[in-house]
Amino acid sequence: MTRQTDSKYYLKALKNILRKGKKSQSALSDIASKLGLNFGVIGCDEMLLFGTISEGFQSFNLSLDDVVYGRLLTSNEDGRLLANMLMVLVEKELEKKKIGNEVLGLYREINMIYSFSEMISEKIDEKSIAEMALTEASQIINSTHGLFLIYEPKQNEVVELASFGLNPEKEKNIHKLNVLLKELISRGTSAIVPSNKIINNPALNHLKTIMYAPLKVKHRTLGMVILGNSEEKEFTAAELKLLTTISLQSAGALETAHLYQKGLKEAKEREEAIRSIHEVSQKFVPNEFIKSLGKDRLTEVSLGDLVEKEVTVLFADIREFTTISENLDPEDNFLFINSFNKRMGPIVRKNDGFIMQYLGDGFMALFPNGSQTALRASVEMHSELRIFNEERAVKERFPIKLGIGMQNGNLIMGITGDIERLDAAIISDTVNTASRIEGLSKHYGSSILLTDNCKNNLTHPEEFDFRYLGPVQVKGKQKPIDLYECINGDNEQLSKHKLATLKTFEEGMKQYFMKEFAMAAVTFQQIVKKERSDSAAKLFLNRSAHMITQETGDDWKGIATISSK
Repeated sequence: MTRQTDSKYYLKALKNILRKGKKSQSALSDIASKLGLNFGVIGCDEMLLFGTISEGFQSFNLSLDDVVYGRLLTSNEDGRLLANMLMVLVEKELEKKKIGNEVLGLYREINMIYSFSEMISEKIDEKSIAEMALTEASQIINSTHGLFLIYEPKQNEVVELASFGLNPEKEKNIHKLNVLLKELISRGTSAIVPSNKIINNPALNHLKTIMYAPLKVKHRTLGMVILGNSEEKEFTAAELKLLTTISLQSAGALETAHLYQKGLKEAKEREEAIRSIHEVSQKFVPNEFIKSLGKDRLTEVSLGDLVEKEVTVLFADIREFTTISENLDPEDNFLFINSFNKRMGPIVRKNDGFIMQYLGDGFMALFPNGSQTALRASVEMHSELRIFNEERAVKERFPIKLGIGMQNGNLIMGITGDIERLDAAIISDTVNTASRIEGLSKHYGSSILLTDNCKNNLTHPEEFDFRYLGPVQVKGKQKPIDLYECINGDNEQLSKHKLATLKTFEEGMKQYFMKEFAMAAVTFQQIVKKERSDSAAKLFLNRSAHMITQETGDDWKGIATISSK
């Protein structure tokens, strides 16, 4: 600011003290009275701000950093004390305003980061992510040029995803500086480029200032974001920090986009694996299914035979099946699936259930006697899985994980098809819901996930330990479903941790649903610090932290909406 601008800025602070601060006016008057002074305060615009003035009064300048913004006129020399007091008050007023501006700026930055994070999380392609990142960066950081670059390992080349600002030689310069760009990306650090390096590089001399930040995910750097300005403008450390934050958010979104594309590929591979297995198993119908229809043998069933029953439907899924299967040839893949099913099938039958359908990387089982037997089987399956993994470890094979979801309700079992081709079928929304719950077990990081219907159906709930995970609105359902995590299926270390922190977790959930998000975040953080693998606590920590900056209406009930199947 210029000296004239400074004087007006300081004068405004002086006016705030004299016109709005009754305590300040009272203090000045009391001191003047004790010193036997008559006084008046005028601004640098020669306007009387406070008190009265007469001819012959002594004048004392009110100044800051050699900039005079007013005068104090008093009846004698003791007025200097009063002038010093006024100048101290003005300094304090300016400091208060500075702090307020800094807090407001910080709030805006935090709000921007959360808003950007929410918007970019909706993007699933690289180009959209890159364009949004540069748009957001250019809006909050004064820049005339920008580049969003990623490293393509297969081509061993740095390429552009998005850019802004006029640069006719852009593609040529990127190619020319590819070695340097790869080196900067490999370092994975942020920096403001020194002006001498810009001047001495012909590819950069259209810019006056440059800074960059890496697109970093965990221990990998995907690329970098570069901002530049063709005007004489120095980037600040605060702006570099903002760019780094935007780059980190963008890198996370890129990684999610990659995983999404990979997930589509894995889904197709899984469908192929399931189809190949079902070509062999489609001729077989579970014996328990035939008995449920009141028949003893498959030859006794007829088209249209059906029965309506209340059962518990259980879906079990081998986690990361595609990753495991990629390292196996088809024969070993089939042997692996059979070795898993041979262990789990007997446990299902032991607990009065039967496997209705094998799904390649898991199975669907029915328990006609209800949730108690289904949940017992789920806990036993996880116990058996730990023994299985110990045997796999001896053979230097990867451990496998199992996710289970279940729902209780009515369904129709029957024989459908035509006179030439019969098939066993079940028709019920209960099956769809159970499948959704199994999918949600991945989202919550739970080994066993069940609905309130299942929990209420238990005949001996005291056998198990639960954590309430709140209501969720799944795709295809009108009403939300309350979810519970059965922690008895976890490994010993994680299970002990969840039991020890159960009351803390329940307190965190209570705070979350009472909209005390800051307190909930602190509570869940305490749990996560004790055990980083507690996925549900980590999920609600992130939800609570996100909700701190969100506005919630009176109708907010904390219902999580899950759009995927």
